[in-house]
Amino acid sequence: MRLFRPLLCVLLFGIALMGHAVPVNILATGDMHGWLEPQQADGQTLGGAAELLAYWKRAEGYTPKQFLLLSCGDTATGPVLDTIFKNEPMIAVMNLMGYDASALGNHEFDCGAAAMTRWRQEAKFPFISANLANANGTPYDLPPYVMNDEQGVKVGIIGLTTTELAGIANTGGISATAYAAALRKWVPEVRAKGAQVVIVVAHVPQDELITLAGQVADLKIPLMLGGHSHELDQKRIGETWVVNTGQWWDSYSRINLDYNPKTGNTVVIAADQVWLQQAKAPADRAVKAEIARWKAQLDKEYSIVIGYTATGLKRPDAVYNFITDCWLAQTPDAEIALSNEGGFRQDIPAGPITKATIVGVMPFSNTLVRVTLTGAQLLAYLPQGGGFIGMAGLRYAGGQYLLKTGQPVDPTATYRVVMNNYMYDSNAALKAADSTPVFAAADWRLPVYDWLAAHPTSQEQPLEGVVDAKARVVK
Repeated sequence: MRLFRPLLCVLLFGIALMGHAVPVNILATGDMHGWLEPQQADGQTLGGAAELLAYWKRAEGYTPKQFLLLSCGDTATGPVLDTIFKNEPMIAVMNLMGYDASALGNHEFDCGAAAMTRWRQEAKFPFISANLANANGTPYDLPPYVMNDEQGVKVGIIGLTTTELAGIANTGGISATAYAAALRKWVPEVRAKGAQVVIVVAHVPQDELITLAGQVADLKIPLMLGGHSHELDQKRIGETWVVNTGQWWDSYSRINLDYNPKTGNTVVIAADQVWLQQAKAPADRAVKAEIARWKAQLDKEYSIVIGYTATGLKRPDAVYNFITDCWLAQTPDAEIALSNEGGFRQDIPAGPITKATIVGVMPFSNTLVRVTLTGAQLLAYLPQGGGFIGMAGLRYAGGQYLLKTGQPVDPTATYRVVMNNYMYDSNAALKAADSTPVFAAADWRLPVYDWLAAHPTSQEQPLEGVVDAKARVVK
């Protein structure tokens, strides 16, 4: 295993005070997205929860009592193992790793309210956010902060969630309020309850946290940890260090704070950002065994082969075309199928296709609905100028949207359109156009399974031989 510190920054402050300072050691990760096992990228092996924990123990001297271990959110939605079991494997592994707290990310809502309640109860650490509100304006039922006694220092950890939340997740009306207002409300309370050090753990991108640090400089927060934007980055804004924590457990941040009990001052002494690049990495046995336990449950149902592709299907065109074609073929009376960009998260790799393969491509817990729209309503919803959207029964060419017949969409005609419930639920115009959509599928993956069952593929007749991989948006 090799250690890379591309953004190493060692900061020396308050040398005269060092003899009196008490260290607080922090490890932080973000946007893990269910990547429990190592992944391959550009010929390299990165990440892995068991491998990362073993590395922390060996290289950082990690023990739960000597470190504050934090997550910046988006623990959910990624590979099939965590997706199928609605984030419970991640919670079990994070418990073993010794996490102290996690910001609540937008993808935690992908699991559904019942699943989120269940794994929040199973977690030995709290999910926190200080800026979430229900549709009626009341605070969302989530702790805004947590108090930890770390290395003899009382640390108040305040959570934040991206203000994009309502527009990018099915939250049931829950939204995120302004960051600065939340901190001005909760920082004084945390300090009044005895916090000697206050830090922020946020599912908020780096550029927004940099702005926030300037807005609340008077609150004297020494450290803000961020996520959501999948960056490894750090910057000092006044006396606040803003550190973004990477993604997928293939990287992490190590921060050392010094708290001086005589002055009450806290300074960042070192901020290291580390890639976990492996050769033959050792793995923590307990975490590896826990992952194997969940995989055994998964294999009972989802390892059955349902198709085959020799070369694989790539995003965007081949994957989006294939899945929307399946939706259209398996939905009676539908004339058009649409998918939002970002709905399908992985390519379909070469080789046997299993249900697990499809879940990895389509990790969200979506349903399908069929709506009735006029051509004018459809055109108003579609990206102007042919911006990307997955579609079947429709294409964009010559500056206009064309039907399978080659004729342009008629603004006065009526069309039946199948789409995932996220697209419908997040768009007020669609709800106004059709307030009683037809329920098309309880699981948006079912039409894909059914189509593959009805159209057997094999090494002799692979899937790519019957998939339209051509771009359907041509400008």
